[in-house]
Amino acid sequence: MDVAREKRSVGIPRALWYYYLFPFFKGILEELGAEIVVSPPTTKRLLANIDLCPTDEPCISIKLLFAHAAALWTKGVDFIFLPIIVSLEKDNFCCPKFIGAADMIIRGLRLPPHRVLAPIIDFSRGEKFVLRSLADLGQSLGGGGLKAAANALAAGRRLQGEYRQLTLQGLTTTEAYAKLHPLRGRANPPLPAEGIAYDPDLRIGVVGHPYIIHEWIAHNLIDRLRLYGQVITAEMVPADEVRAQIGRLYEGTQLWHLEALQLGAALAMIQKGMVDKLVLVGCFECGPASIIEVFIENEAAKRHLPLLNLRLDEHTGEAGLITRIEAFMDTSPTGGRRPSSLPGPRRGGETIGVPTVGYLDIPIRAMLDEWGVDSRFSPPVSRTIVERGMELAPEFICFPFTAMIGQMRHLLDEGVGSILMVGGKGKCRLGWYAQAQEILLAAAGHDFKMLLLDSPFPLKSKGSSFLQHLKGLLGGSPWPRIMRGFHLAYAKLAALDEGEKLLRFGRAFEGRRGSADLLWAQFMEQVRTASGIGTINRAVRELREAIDALTEETDPLRVRLVGEIWVLMEPYANLGLEEFLGTRSDLRVWVDREVSPRHWVDLHLLRLPRARRREGELMRAAWPYLREPVGGHGLETVGQTVLARPEGMDGVIHLYPFTCMPEIVAQNILVQGAGELDVPLLTIIASEQTGEAGVETRVEAFLELLAQRRSRTSGLSRKGEDRRAKLLCGHRRGQCEHQAGAD
Repeated sequence: MDVAREKRSVGIPRALWYYYLFPFFKGILEELGAEIVVSPPTTKRLLANIDLCPTDEPCISIKLLFAHAAALWTKGVDFIFLPIIVSLEKDNFCCPKFIGAADMIIRGLRLPPHRVLAPIIDFSRGEKFVLRSLADLGQSLGGGGLKAAANALAAGRRLQGEYRQLTLQGLTTTEAYAKLHPLRGRANPPLPAEGIAYDPDLRIGVVGHPYIIHEWIAHNLIDRLRLYGQVITAEMVPADEVRAQIGRLYEGTQLWHLEALQLGAALAMIQKGMVDKLVLVGCFECGPASIIEVFIENEAAKRHLPLLNLRLDEHTGEAGLITRIEAFMDTSPTGGRRPSSLPGPRRGGETIGVPTVGYLDIPIRAMLDEWGVDSRFSPPVSRTIVERGMELAPEFICFPFTAMIGQMRHLLDEGVGSILMVGGKGKCRLGWYAQAQEILLAAAGHDFKMLLLDSPFPLKSKGSSFLQHLKGLLGGSPWPRIMRGFHLAYAKLAALDEGEKLLRFGRAFEGRRGSADLLWAQFMEQVRTASGIGTINRAVRELREAIDALTEETDPLRVRLVGEIWVLMEPYANLGLEEFLGTRSDLRVWVDREVSPRHWVDLHLLRLPRARRREGELMRAAWPYLREPVGGHGLETVGQTVLARPEGMDGVIHLYPFTCMPEIVAQNILVQGAGELDVPLLTIIASEQTGEAGVETRVEAFLELLAQRRSRTSGLSRKGEDRRAKLLCGHRRGQCEHQAGAD
């Protein structure tokens, strides 16, 4: 036998994407000559190995992926198959965990990268890109080439099509798989049916990811529901019905691909009268589920369809689940789940309400005032605002969503008639905030108009329509006035960004504590009231001179803040962390934070060369740890942490909101990576319940650790370096950048 063509064993973990795409990848791998080995079904013993996941934040599906991958590795397969699934269609993406799972597993289990097959499946880049990735996969298996890749892709699609035909005949995912690829395994024993009356006319819809519904943690959910009546799952709904439902939603085709399958199926079940009861199944901390559940619950409430919302994880008890199912099945099919609220009077006329974060109200207000827009801005985030948001927000939505909807309620109570909110669909949930918030606010009785300012990206295809839409929102303001508003807003944004850098520097080097903060407060007011770019530039120069005049020689710790932009910017959410770090009486700390609104504008809107160069640096730095952007600032978090030590940092603090998917991926990777990089890393996860005392205690301990490390390495890494002079020079470079951008 030709050794080059000898079949290599490829292990497929029975988790996550397996429950959607096993036929597809089975066809591809077998066509390329692989021998497939699937990990056994989850058992209680295997479930105990989910602690192989380095952190507790990922959802149970990722933890199970760790356990199944480890089982295959122990079994001794030649390769483990962990595809990087970015996009399955041209116009949408997959959840960040599908994109980052391979790198999380490689880093967390310390697998040799050459023993992991991780083709990048990204149809948003075109089929040729996928074919090249599959050709590389074929080379790893001893053959390959584009022709072999094309044959493999065709084989995968053919087998996936056969699977779909089986599900349309009423088979669940696992039942269809059993016909396509019989595997040895323990069959579920018959469930006791005592006291349960089976109704052949009762149709029970079940919507949720099959990697949850058919897992051990679901405790035979489908079989239990079949004791009561006929069960219809999402995969049994025809694809054209799913597409039709998603197509009716604004930008629905850009929803995460697998969530679109679930949402479209649920809406079809409800609107077409396909089911009498509906069970929505998700897992703890599932980000996309917190968005689609808003649409499903709203539609079920309008149709008075009984709905059971289940959230499962490794701690879900069988007895408690059975009790909830029994209670739900006793409800009447005609009983409403929640009463509809009558909209209140719209009192706001033409006033537009704007939720804000940090200092963003200053540049946005300047822009809207220049455009002649009658606007009202929300108050800063506070406990009252957050509590009002919590009354409406889904349980596992992220902190920014909750705070923003609380701000919106405040604005609506003050009488605004419209709310201005950003959009832009991608891998992060932010692009779906406005639509979900509109549904929740309307259900609470608010009558208003949501003004969605959508993304202009990609500029070639969407830039013109974005500008036309913007002009329509502004009531036909002339283009010169619109451009003046943009220029003034950017000048203020850039000035505030530069001022923050000076503030951090001043806090670290000031002779009298508090002096830099007084200058910052005066500077903010100058920028707020400035009506011209020259006045703004002068304020920046004066602040720089004043900060320079008050500094003295110190040797501060350098701490880099990375993570999600809203939490980094919002003092209420991060508990004033920057001020706490920069104003300690016993220890000087110079804070470094790269993520900012100005940075985002420079990179994504203006595409400035220096911003693009930095993007390239971060992507190259992150590549050994995270190969594909996962949305939000996840990749930047990894890249900035990798570069922390080379760029003179003593440590890194990673902040993000609870359930933030991109940052969960980054954190999971960095837990191992930070040790390899010899950079101390502290993770702070912000939520509505985060306590100030606990965070400050952790930060103080972290700073003590950094100080001890500094004392041990004193004179080695910084020997002979005039650090303060070098850093002041960096501020002068920043001045040039600011003035060039503002002008």
